[in-house]
Amino acid sequence: MAQTLLTVNWIAEFQWKEKFNRAKKHPVLWAFLALFFVHVIWSFVSSNWCYALDDLRKKLPLLAIPLIMLTSSPLSKKKIDTIFIIYIGTLIFVSLYSWINRFINPDVSYRSLFPYISHIRLALNACLSIFILLTFANRLKNNTMLTQTRRLLYESFCLLLVLWFLGYLFLLQSYTGFIILFISFTVVGLYQVRNGSKWAKLSIVVGFCLVVASLSSVVVYYTYQYYNLKEISTKPLESNTINGNPYIHRNDGFIEYGNYVYNYICLEELDREWNRLSDMTLDSITPNGYPIEPTLIRYLNSKGLTKDSVGVSQLKECDVVAIESGKPTIYEASSSILPQMMYRILFEYENYRVYKNVKDFSMLQRFEMWKNACQIIADNIIMGVGTGDVNDAIQENLTKNNSELKDSNIRTHNQYLTFLLTFGVVGTFIIVFFFVYAVRKEKLLSSPLIVAFLCIFLVSFISEDTLETAAGCLFTTFFFALFVVKKRVDIGH
Repeated sequence: MAQTLLTVNWIAEFQWKEKFNRAKKHPVLWAFLALFFVHVIWSFVSSNWCYALDDLRKKLPLLAIPLIMLTSSPLSKKKIDTIFIIYIGTLIFVSLYSWINRFINPDVSYRSLFPYISHIRLALNACLSIFILLTFANRLKNNTMLTQTRRLLYESFCLLLVLWFLGYLFLLQSYTGFIILFISFTVVGLYQVRNGSKWAKLSIVVGFCLVVASLSSVVVYYTYQYYNLKEISTKPLESNTINGNPYIHRNDGFIEYGNYVYNYICLEELDREWNRLSDMTLDSITPNGYPIEPTLIRYLNSKGLTKDSVGVSQLKECDVVAIESGKPTIYEASSSILPQMMYRILFEYENYRVYKNVKDFSMLQRFEMWKNACQIIADNIIMGVGTGDVNDAIQENLTKNNSELKDSNIRTHNQYLTFLLTFGVVGTFIIVFFFVYAVRKEKLLSSPLIVAFLCIFLVSFISEDTLETAAGCLFTTFFFALFVVKKRVDIGH
């Protein structure tokens, strides 16, 4: 609706000559037009026109938003600042909604904290907001119109919001967000001191090393906690429970939280003892779609207990409630987000190491889809498969390889690979050429905020098909165009 209203307003303004003259001066506009029309031209390479037309509909922001923003009368600095303030205010509302949603419904998935946009797109917006706030705080230092007290107050408020959005990234459990933020801060820091003193450059290098060392320490600590075998998993296996019933020991080497998950299982005692604690049977389905039985087994394992009557008898009421709600471990049941994030990644890896499973594991699914995309690219290296045949080619190759993901309808999850798969080397070269030329011609790398924005969406292309969703497409086009306008206004063009 917003794009339609903007388009109607743009047409109603007329002023075609002025708009055409502005368009000629904006190489970024021609880059986006080239991107859109590459999609159009490569539709003729396709056989699935229904998919191609639907894809072009999703890509309309690539055409409409830059055309409207870069050919209309330029916004003033005050209006651009107002847009940023409204944007940050909107994200504050979204983050508050998410926190309240989590407080009211503790079992809500981090993917569903805000229902109208994916958590990954929210993470991109949170990262950009952090850099906008830091830019505002930096500008306040040079504002002579404010008293020192008021300037300090405004700066503190900006920095508090930065911390708020960092906390929001934790709530979203966004690995992508933190990686993007780390890379963006590193690139912007190096950019800021490229002509600075040796001490400034040294401080950036030292800071980078400290952050890397801290992150490495966290990873090593949680990996050690996960794989360091507890006493029950180091001693010889017992054959029977305390009640004389036989244990099941799969003994497949699958480790979680220092214990072999599928050892020391007695289903008979699990069933009998669990039914004393809960009205849900072992084959009942939890809210997240998994049966009670494997959930209970993993939960007992995370507490270092045997999966028998002795283990179940040591569960507290809060543990029973957690299991019934689908929490498979004590860490998933807790409110500590960092352990959840780290152990989830390790659990995914362990599933792949032991069982070669990739389905339902977001990181492993990406690796599978990247490998699948590379195979298709190798067979269509020059011209790609075309705009309309992307999904068909992906599904056909997954089926050919008998992949676990053959019926999942998952995209490539890498925008660079999607370009190569769709347009081949020829189409991808056209897109890259126009955008590199536009960035150099507009001298966009002279602004730290624009450098941060470029890092955010370019790094997101590695793990996401950012331009294949309406939200990602609009995020990229709107802010790209807005920063170009801001850059020209700042230098007085």
